[in-house]
Amino acid sequence: MKNRELYVKDPGTMRLLNNGVAEVSEVDSELLLKTLRFELETFVCKGEYQRGLVRVLESFLANLRQPEQPPVWFSGFFGCGKSHLVKMLRYLWINYQFLDGATARGLASLSNDVADLLTELSTRGKQFGGLHAASGKLGAGAGDNIRLAALSIIFASVDLPRDYAQAGFVIWLKQNGFYETVRSHVEAAGKNMEHELRHLYVSPHIAEGLLAADGSYKSAADARAAIRDQFRTPDIIEDDDFEAIVRDVLIGSDGKLPCTLLAFDEIQQYIGDESDRSRQVYEIAELIEKHLDGRVLLVGTGQSALHDTPLLQKIAGRFPVRIHLSDTDVETVTREMILLNMTAPHRLKISRGERR
Repeated sequence: MKNRELYVKDPGTMRLLNNGVAEVSEVDSELLLKTLRFELETFVCKGEYQRGLVRVLESFLANLRQPEQPPVWFSGFFGCGKSHLVKMLRYLWINYQFLDGATARGLASLSNDVADLLTELSTRGKQFGGLHAASGKLGAGAGDNIRLAALSIIFASVDLPRDYAQAGFVIWLKQNGFYETVRSHVEAAGKNMEHELRHLYVSPHIAEGLLAADGSYKSAADARAAIRDQFRTPDIIEDDDFEAIVRDVLIGSDGKLPCTLLAFDEIQQYIGDESDRSRQVYEIAELIEKHLDGRVLLVGTGQSALHDTPLLQKIAGRFPVRIHLSDTDVETVTREMILLNMTAPHRLKISRGERR
């Protein structure tokens, strides 16, 4: 018998759709959806992965009625699976549903305690405006304004443009009942709304659509000038403005702020060796923890534990829930995946041999 005959799936043909590297992001393409499904189906909810999920969910639920929601820090060496675990948490949180009706929680093999906590999360979500999640990489390319970077991730989670000015314009259109008229006008001209938004200040179709929606403007040129003056990306976003924007984006028609997970990957890489970025992380973590009704949980990741470097020590007080993943977890996942893909008789033999 050949080794490959021991496996349910031929290891010579089975392909890791994520190439062994998980990316914490929104799924906005067929390939990313296929990859997400693969990751959920092969997720091993054991060891520190299991304990990490339990700790995060228990902490959030325990503080849901409190004025503050303590943020979470995942740490571990490169390749330990922290991004993968955070990505799984993000889609399990909302029980993401695929087009064929399959759900994240249904596809993943979850331990009983994790499954029970997710069920409780859904129950509490019905009481507090539903469940929502946003995720993205807050790496070195995010720029010097962490609030703009964070908002771009939140905007993407509700199908808004990532750009601050474009998102602000769309929010304003929807709040005033103008969006559908403007969009219809743009599409009637044979244009794509998303594409035209990228040229917000010069698009004649958006300006003409706004003129059709709001008769207070004298001309399309007048509407275009108003757009240019009103919707700009600021250099500084104050605490009150950040909070107001988050509420505008996340609060539903029922007027409630949903139970929300904000997963920002690679925060340590974003900070790098810049003290100012460390300060910005501290401030935004404090803002999310204390000013969003205990409904929003911030999860961040880094390769180092919070007391390992001077700049991380400065933000340690803002991330009291800390989960460190070790190489033991990688070994657990590897072994489990091998056993999962072996035929039943040979799994039994290996299990018996291990017990000896």
